[in-house]
Amino acid sequence: MMQQTSSSVDEDLEASKHKQASMAPEGCSVRFMLLLCAPRMAINMAWAAQWAALAPLLQSLLSSPMVQLVQVIGPITGFLIGPSMGVLSDSCTSRYGRRRPFIFCGAWATALCWLFLMFLDDISSALGDTREHPSWKRALTVLGYIWMDVSVNLTQVPVNLLIADVAGDRQITAASIGGVYAIMGSFVISGFVMAFGAAATHLQAFLSMLLVILLGTTMLVCYMITDKPYVPETEVRTTRLERIGAAFRAVYEGILRLPHLLRIYGIITVLVLYGFTAYNSAKGQFFGLELYHGVAKGSDNCGSNCTIEQTNFNTGVQLATGLTDTLFNSTGLVYLGFLPYLVRTFGAKSVLAAALLPQVLFIVMAFSHEVGVDVAIAVLSSITQNTLFPMTMPLIIHVVGYGEANQLGLFAGALNSAVCFGQFLDFVLASLLVTTEMGYRLPILVGGVLSLLAFVLTITKFHVKLESI
Repeated sequence: MMQQTSSSVDEDLEASKHKQASMAPEGCSVRFMLLLCAPRMAINMAWAAQWAALAPLLQSLLSSPMVQLVQVIGPITGFLIGPSMGVLSDSCTSRYGRRRPFIFCGAWATALCWLFLMFLDDISSALGDTREHPSWKRALTVLGYIWMDVSVNLTQVPVNLLIADVAGDRQITAASIGGVYAIMGSFVISGFVMAFGAAATHLQAFLSMLLVILLGTTMLVCYMITDKPYVPETEVRTTRLERIGAAFRAVYEGILRLPHLLRIYGIITVLVLYGFTAYNSAKGQFFGLELYHGVAKGSDNCGSNCTIEQTNFNTGVQLATGLTDTLFNSTGLVYLGFLPYLVRTFGAKSVLAAALLPQVLFIVMAFSHEVGVDVAIAVLSSITQNTLFPMTMPLIIHVVGYGEANQLGLFAGALNSAVCFGQFLDFVLASLLVTTEMGYRLPILVGGVLSLLAFVLTITKFHVKLESI
């Protein structure tokens, strides 16, 4: 089979975009978008729950290097599942539509995972665990972590694609509303932690709340949204196994076929996500171990018998996932309201470059011993995240245009893989870096340095005329 060069693919996509620009479908109302984007809240809550509940729980059961190695599984599943789900949903001929079957299955798989984790202590005790030897609890927690990674990734890409399908020519509005929902989801998580303490110590109540919100938002969308199935122009006879194989080949095909502008943005995304994950995946451990000098072992179930060190660890985790996350989300919510104006005034390139600077300050965080300074830097990094993600889908539409033939799922999946690859690099390297004398400070330092590289790349290579986001 003949392979197109990168330039020819870019030219084809550009021609397709101009051809379809006049055919851009009319977007839905803002009121309808409030329903359409609601699952973004639940999905962001799911990811926030991993950092707020499962990461500290893993830390209390496993050594720091083992925790980092377990967390590597998450980006690997996202790297594989994101593009695959994008391609499979692009070509789904189910009578229920292209996106809804994946959203339905992913949501229920996630709900069952949380139900399993809610009774983790009961199951492990029934299998013979004791407080001194929680072997089954370790294994089942790792199983639940992997299960959750797979099921949430199964839901995430189809949700974003359904929003893009229905939003039509109002992609920017949809991205903004989706961003607000995502922040609201994070608010719920951090608010729970502030009100009740570390999520790992109130696991059943915490996961029950997540389960209700997830099923409530996703099932309502599946019931209310009209999602048309894919109708191929010519009938192609393929087996289900062949379609699945083609979907997994999209993992590398999507990356190879990325237009130049999206390829540059993908590299920036990898660097930025490495930097943010260096902090976000270990914020509880960073505050609890490095700033408050606590001890993680046994801190999740010591109750009123906690030692001073265990109490210090829980205090650090609560600060990181409670007050700090609340301020992080508040800053993002306010900033998101100004983002369209900033891009219209200064352009997407300038805004993205400026937004990367707060995350560069992770270099300072790595050496700071002042809790207030570290909280401030963590909060300001919200500006970085709430610029990078809202730009993604509008940028893809800007490059590839509208229509069923634009391979939106392929390219959205490829950029989702960039997110996962950045996380993967952090987890792999962090499992080694945390063993040094700097502990959890060194991964954050490396994250700040890579964020600086992303800033330089944005200034020198990211040339885009996008003033409408």
